[in-house]
Amino acid sequence: MARITESSGKGDHVKFQRSKINQAVVAALVSMTANQAGAEQVVMEEVVVTATKRAESAQDIPVTVDALTSESLEDFGITNFEDYLIQLPGVTAGGSGPGQNTIYIRGIASTTPNLTTAGVAGIAPNVAFYLDEQPLGQPGRNLDVYAADLSRIEVLKGPQGTLFGASSQAGTVRLITNKPDFSGSYGRLSVEGSNTKKGEGSNKFEAMYNLPISDTFAVRAVVYRDDQGGWVDNVPGTLTLQESARFRDAGYVRTNGVPVSASRAGLNSATYINSLPEEVAYTSARIPFDPFDPNSQVDFRAANNEALVESDFNDALYTGGRISLRAEINEDWSLLLGAMTQELETDGTFTADPTLGTDSPSVQRYSPDQLEDSFDNFNWTVEGRIGELEAIYTGAYTERESDQIVDYTDYMFVGQYLPYYICDASVSYPEYNYYQEGAPTNQSFGTCYEPNLYALSYSETKVQTHELRISGDLTQDLRFTAGAFYSDLELEERVDFSYPSIHKINFFDFYPGQSIQDALPNNPFPGSVITEEGPYPRDTVFRNDVRRTDKQYAFFGEVSYDFTDKLSGTFGARYYDVEVDLEGGANATFCNPFFAGDQDAFGTNITDLYDGDGSLTFVGDCSFRPTLESGTTFEEALAIWQEGDAYSVGRGQYVTAPAAVSEAEIRAFLRAIDAPDVASASGTIVKLTMSYELSDDVLLYATYSEGYRPGLLNRPGGAQGPNGYEVPFELETDDVTNYELGWKADLADGTLRINGSAFFAEIDRLQTTIFDPNIVNLFFSDNAANAEVKGIESTMTWLAPSLPGLAIGASFSLLDTEITEKLIPTNDVRVGDSLAFAPELQLNANARYDWSLANGWGAHVMYNIAYSDESYSDIIIINRDRVQGWTMMGVSAGVSTDDWDATIYVDNLTDKRAELTRNYVNDRPRVTYARPMTMGVRLNYKF
Repeated sequence: MARITESSGKGDHVKFQRSKINQAVVAALVSMTANQAGAEQVVMEEVVVTATKRAESAQDIPVTVDALTSESLEDFGITNFEDYLIQLPGVTAGGSGPGQNTIYIRGIASTTPNLTTAGVAGIAPNVAFYLDEQPLGQPGRNLDVYAADLSRIEVLKGPQGTLFGASSQAGTVRLITNKPDFSGSYGRLSVEGSNTKKGEGSNKFEAMYNLPISDTFAVRAVVYRDDQGGWVDNVPGTLTLQESARFRDAGYVRTNGVPVSASRAGLNSATYINSLPEEVAYTSARIPFDPFDPNSQVDFRAANNEALVESDFNDALYTGGRISLRAEINEDWSLLLGAMTQELETDGTFTADPTLGTDSPSVQRYSPDQLEDSFDNFNWTVEGRIGELEAIYTGAYTERESDQIVDYTDYMFVGQYLPYYICDASVSYPEYNYYQEGAPTNQSFGTCYEPNLYALSYSETKVQTHELRISGDLTQDLRFTAGAFYSDLELEERVDFSYPSIHKINFFDFYPGQSIQDALPNNPFPGSVITEEGPYPRDTVFRNDVRRTDKQYAFFGEVSYDFTDKLSGTFGARYYDVEVDLEGGANATFCNPFFAGDQDAFGTNITDLYDGDGSLTFVGDCSFRPTLESGTTFEEALAIWQEGDAYSVGRGQYVTAPAAVSEAEIRAFLRAIDAPDVASASGTIVKLTMSYELSDDVLLYATYSEGYRPGLLNRPGGAQGPNGYEVPFELETDDVTNYELGWKADLADGTLRINGSAFFAEIDRLQTTIFDPNIVNLFFSDNAANAEVKGIESTMTWLAPSLPGLAIGASFSLLDTEITEKLIPTNDVRVGDSLAFAPELQLNANARYDWSLANGWGAHVMYNIAYSDESYSDIIIINRDRVQGWTMMGVSAGVSTDDWDATIYVDNLTDKRAELTRNYVNDRPRVTYARPMTMGVRLNYKF
């Protein structure tokens, strides 16, 4: 938006120290009315930001920073992640709806963040997310903090690691709240109503009040409720397991254009069965059946979503509030206390199926989708002076609770082992249909039942952060900031993967009509991280119950020196130490009915794997569970297996027998004995900036900066995949090295502002999340590639001198991203491919005209347009799909007085089905669209 302003309303209290470059007074003239402009010179207003952890004019600092002021937030109706990215070129987001998004900057992205059921497996974000002084970024997905009563949103582009630490390798997004104000009592009420084309209505309410109790103590509070109506339809459909990955032959072309390779052919496909040796595959009938043959003897039962069909089923409701208290203890010291609570409730899914060809965004879901995501946040800041030094201590504590039901039916398109649980055993184990005790049985192949799968996900997150820093006198030629940082995150998560049809299957002839779970009672499992001792729920087949802890500390500092009145330099450095740990289990009920106690069978005992004690118990069999020590040779281990599990070793290449163990798997188990205790990393990153004041209004700067992102431990560390691939136990940090030239210029007597930068970034050991059930049925991460990013970005604001009240803004981002080297032995990454969510071109333009009416009211009209090129959803080829480019427009008009204002608006004016993000992790395209054309009215009352 062209309007640029610091103040968020009546009596805002902002302290800042102006730099030497710009000593001009703050002028509030961008949004001035025509009669005001007649006698005054039109110039740009100063925007104060804290991108350097000091309050300074955005035009005076050699940092690439975009600021959306409170007026811009209101003009565009910005409240959440989706709104940010539409208005900020160079900023994109991936995810699947409210509470499930991740921000990307400058195209530094690798993967589809689809970890709605596996937050503990999530890689750390590479864009730091702050609320005032506190970092709120979390693994898998960030907190979706509602933008209520904000002073501004700051977007710092490029590595900011020296000051903002881990995960700020691509940039930092900061939500800056309005603070308690001593100038007087005042408040604001805001209401809004809107209607979405072919969707539901929405309504919003927000109330803010500022109350000075005395000259030295003030309170500010805001409450909000935003009920966002749905626009995605759950349409009728049926689905059978016939389309399961298990039955797909090599050469089958996925809808993203990537064919199924021979190494990933279905385990019941002709290609796979024919590849097995004679002693493994029975000679009388090598190919069990063709599921696409209408004469197949397998009966595929269809799931039907008739009971769940609903129009506009993706509703979202934000409710919450924030209160802050500010006390001036004395002339030198002040205290700021804050608390915030928020609840987010959603129904349905915000991803649609683009292949359905419906008039409105639609999907077919076979189980309910619901999310309840809440958090409580407490923060405190003590600020003052110690002699000539400015000191600040800030801390925060956050608790988050998420309870979610997810339709997991799409898993059937990639899940090779799903038929074990919802098909008769005669389908899952076809060898028993051909030869049994020396003679062919010729029995029917059986039934595959309805694939209506769902997952129950519950998580609790606790985070505390502390930072202490000191700064020297900012008016001196030599200035510095130094500090220390500590954070501790604990994420506990339980996910139950549930297959209702497990109760219908026939489990071999000796258990006719009985399922794995129904054959014998489901014995109790011992307690784990969240779960207490007891049997699993009736439908649950797999359970992940995991605790993840992330701890880090750091020491940092920056020193700036003015070599001359025009030339300045800044050097910064940060030493960091990070540890990530996992404990718990990824467990299954496969053996539990037949053997008392917890088997951990065909899962991972994560606590045992990552305890660092040099021993490990095998969990790949129901009854054979040897414990081996570090130093055990392969020959010794093979002898143990031959004695205790000759069936597995003898049939080690026939994977339809799930207990089969090959020699390669034994070697992998031996390596797992020495798995690390924690994922740890430490190091130092630096930043160097030189800036030159070409004139009082033009600043040039060059920056070298580095950023890092912590690693993690993989739940399925050591799992074996095609081409000799092995899931790493530890994901290493990835690093970004950035070279940047920037400029900031106020021209044409202050009526034209042009800021921009050109940059080149090198990414080493790029982290990515992979979902490939041919390797393991869990998300895991790896350092997949090295990459490069080249780009140019710029913003422009012009205030028309000949037509006071007219402000025009424009911005663009031009990116060229490329994978330069692949680091994994599989063909899942291609050199030369672009990075994920990295459109080559993004544009944004807007124009606003303010004038005075005859009755003294103010009036305005505004138009905005945004464009994004196409991009891709992932760097992993099998999970990669094209995100279509889009253009969206909006208009608004309003009137205002000193006490109230009213605005009518139309967003997505041409009703474009704009693809904000897309994922393909389950071999099916799922798209998150921007909300269709929406018309609304917004009213604000100030008192």
